[in-house]
This record gives sequence, C-alpha cells and structure tokens, in this order.
Amino acid sequence: MVQMRDGVELYTRVWLPKKSPEGARLPVVLTRGYRAGRAEDAAEFTSNGYAYVGQATRGHAPSEGELNRFFNDAEDGYDTLTWISNQDWNDGNIAMYGRSYWGATQWLVAPEQHPNLKAIIPQGINADLWQCVYRCYGALTLAMTASGRAYQDSKQASRYGWKELYNYLPLIDLDLEVSKTRNRLWRDYVSHSKFDDFWKEISLKGKYHRVKIPVFMMSGWYDYYAGAAFENYKSLRESGHVSDIRIAINPSDHVNRVVGDRSFGHNASKNDIKLAIDWLDHVIKKIDNGIEEQPPIQIFTMGVNEWRFIDEWPLPNTEFTPFYLRSPDGSRLGRLDTTPPENEAPSTFIYDPEDPVPTLGGNHSFLGKDHPELIRVGAVDQRPNEKRDDVLVFTSDPLEMDLEVTGPIEIVLYAASSAKDTDFTAKLIDVYPDGTAYNLTEGIIRARFRNSIWEEPKLLVPGKIYSYTLKLQPTSNVFLRGHRIRVHITSSNFPLWDRNPNTGNEQGIDDELRVAEQTIYHSSEYPSRIILPLIPK
Repeated sequence: MVQMRDGVELYTRVWLPKKSPEGARLPVVLTRGYRAGRAEDAAEFTSNGYAYVGQATRGHAPSEGELNRFFNDAEDGYDTLTWISNQDWNDGNIAMYGRSYWGATQWLVAPEQHPNLKAIIPQGINADLWQCVYRCYGALTLAMTASGRAYQDSKQASRYGWKELYNYLPLIDLDLEVSKTRNRLWRDYVSHSKFDDFWKEISLKGKYHRVKIPVFMMSGWYDYYAGAAFENYKSLRESGHVSDIRIAINPSDHVNRVVGDRSFGHNASKNDIKLAIDWLDHVIKKIDNGIEEQPPIQIFTMGVNEWRFIDEWPLPNTEFTPFYLRSPDGSRLGRLDTTPPENEAPSTFIYDPEDPVPTLGGNHSFLGKDHPELIRVGAVDQRPNEKRDDVLVFTSDPLEMDLEVTGPIEIVLYAASSAKDTDFTAKLIDVYPDGTAYNLTEGIIRARFRNSIWEEPKLLVPGKIYSYTLKLQPTSNVFLRGHRIRVHITSSNFPLWDRNPNTGNEQGIDDELRVAEQTIYHSSEYPSRIILPLIPK
C-alpha cells in the first residue's frame, strides 16, 4: 500500500525479473488503472530486463480513496513515480505503459515532468478527454459510457432489457433506473455536455508543451482513437519538446483484436508489448537495435493488406481531393464523383429519434459481447441500413484502377433542419464488386457545436442552411479496381451515440423526442463533399 501526499494508500504490486542479480537496479515499467497490473504483461517485461509495477488507482479496491477517475491521477502518478525512484531496485529510469484508462493516467502525469519518468506508451486513448472519449464532437458515446456506469454488469442490464436500457429517458437517470444507485461517473459524463471546467482540468489541451519525454502511441483503425493518436502526434510535434514520437496502427479494436467481417490477410495483428519493449530498449537502455533508423509511423493499409513505415502524417504527397455528393433529382440514392454539382435539387429525409439508424459495426471502443445485434465493432456489411428511408447513399462508379486513401478525412455538409438542434453522421464505405459494403470510418457532429466543440454551443435557426464539418476517423485503405466508394449521410448511429431529441433543450435531461426534417444540399452554391486524402500510385 503506497501512500499518496494526502494520506490515501493505493494498492501496488511489484514484479522483478527472476534471474536478476541480488542488488541489481533496473528500469521500471509502471501501469496505473482499474487493476494493479497484469501478470501476463509482467512476465513479458521482466523477462526482458525490466521491473514491472502495477497500481490500482483511487476507489478501485483494494486501493483506498473515492472513485473519481482522472482527477487525482496527475498527483497520484507523480507520488508513485517518486516512490518507485526511491526503491533500491530502480535505476532511476521509469516508463509507463497501458491502454484506455491506463493510457489516460500516463497523459495526465506526463505534463508534471517528474525527473524519473523517461517515456510513455499510451494505447487506445485520447489525450483530450473531451473531444472524443465519453463524448464525441458533442454527442454522448452512449453504449461505452453506460457500460459499468449506468449499469454495473451485463446480467443487471440484460435483466432490464438492452433496448429498453438504451432507449430510456432522461439519460441522466439511467443509472437510477437500471442499477437503483447514483453513479458519479455516469452523471458527470452526461451532465457535463460542453467544454467546461470539468473537462478543462483533465484534458491535455493547452498542456502539450509540458510533455518533454518520448511518446509511443498505439491504436487501431476500428478503435475510437486512431484520430486522437495523429492529433496528439501533431500537437507534440508542434510543441517541439519531444525527441521521439511514434505511432503504430492496424485494423484492430480497443483491445488490439483484428475485428469485423472483412479479411485483412494473415499479417494484420500487432504485438503491442514487443513493440513497446523494442522501443524502450532504444530510448531507455540506449541499445542500438535499429529502432532509430525506422520511420516514426507504422500503419497497416487495408485493401492491399500491407504494413508500411512512413515519415510524416499526412503523407507529404497527399492530394486532398473533393468527391461531391450528387443527386440531380434529389433522390436519397445519389452519385459520388469529383465533378462539382450545378443546380441540383436537395435531398431530404426524416429523422425520428424513436426509430434511429442502428449501429452496424464501426470505429469505437465498446467491448461488450452481450448484444451484438445492437452494437458490434469493425468492418460489417452496411447494406441493411441502406434500405432505410433516412439514410442517404452516394456511390461512385466502379474504379478503373486502384485508388489509395490514407490520411485524415472530412465531410463538408450543407444542411438545414426543422429542429433547433440535431445530429449529422456519416460513413465512408468500400463497396466490393459483389455489392458487399464494408465501413471504413465514420463521424458525427452535434449541430449546436457546428462552430466549435470548444466554444459555447449555439442552437440552430430552424430551416436555415448551415455548413457543418464532420471529422471522420482517419484510415488507410486501397479501393481496388472494380470497387466503388460510398458515403452514407444520416442523423443517428444508435446506440454508439445517444439520440439527439431535436428539442434544443439541455442535453441528457430531456425526456421529450421530436421528429426533424433534414435537408442536405448539393449544388453549385452549396457543394456538399467528402475530402479524401488520395495517395498517387
């Protein structure tokens, strides 16, 4: 039990190499999260000459203290680093490792600049906890946030009923309805629905310049945090204080499983711990193992199913190319091409939050296996959703040659709504010659945050045309010859994200739902488009 500065004691486990000489001092790998380390990780690190320390953070038994994730992790992490550095088995060098919350605890302590913290390896997490974690561009990440917060275990939730659970309103009281107790975390993430002091305290926005140690980020194209990895990479590069910044991304989910129904060949997996150990041998032990000569970014390109090492992001030869949403007669089934539209009728659809578009695969961090009929992760055939009247489908002609799309992706959407607030969502899809339509990436914007997710939200004037920018997760995919590029536009993706009730009322408190009429414009005056990062052959 390691004591923090306020007297709270945290449960901490230490693993040392079995064959370490008596009195040997070793570099340490520290991990802090819900549990005090993982024995399988400890075996890997100790067999490679590192001590391994796992600590359960406050409120996670048998650690003491109140459960309030993130808010004490900078100070507690610092105190734990000091404790480790005072042990006779530490040589003064400490790195941190872990994914999800175990990654967030690294980001939170890194700006504190502890003299013995020499590197961090955060996986599957955003350094900015407001932008896209429990909330995503304004919307609540419903299924993931509810898990373990609005309900405590799957048996409890399944007894209540999964559909009933996700449909319950008002969202703020879902914990009381299902588990009969108030959950502080659930209520915080639901009620803090804009970038307020709550998020400012635990987000790295504005603090990147205080990170001055090497950083190695890992994620998956079908995790929630591939985009975060590249944005964090950019912010660290711009700060100019980090000597070694690296990224590794493959077609995996939040726990590094290659997922979905699409085949990625036999080499799509990545060994997170081996990558970490090789890198730590370089930056901590100063071993000349060839890492220094490797480009800093390694990504798996889908379609051709190849690993690639690259020096910059976006790639320096990227051609950001607009593909316009086209539908001359206003049909919901339109075209996608590089020719700007002229005078085309807009496309309309009805968004009814009582009947939202169901989540069908995707890029997210929900891990539950209890109700795959409601939410899965990864590449899944999107054709069932294309039959719905509230999904607009824009498709290119079959490609005459392979076309690589690698990099960040945005959609510029011109739209009007009959509501004071609503959502717009989008997906990029690779359509095979047999019609199978695999999702690559997706995104959402809550309309009240159309100007900025960092500023005070502003409601819509019903019927007025606004410009929306949807940031989809980045990807790397080669659309093969004969395939087609497809984009879906709609207003829901449920239960990945919560339903916008279209009322404009305070988020999470509403128990009223209204139908909204959505109008998507694609004309010379309002050229809605997706901007694809094309890589020349």
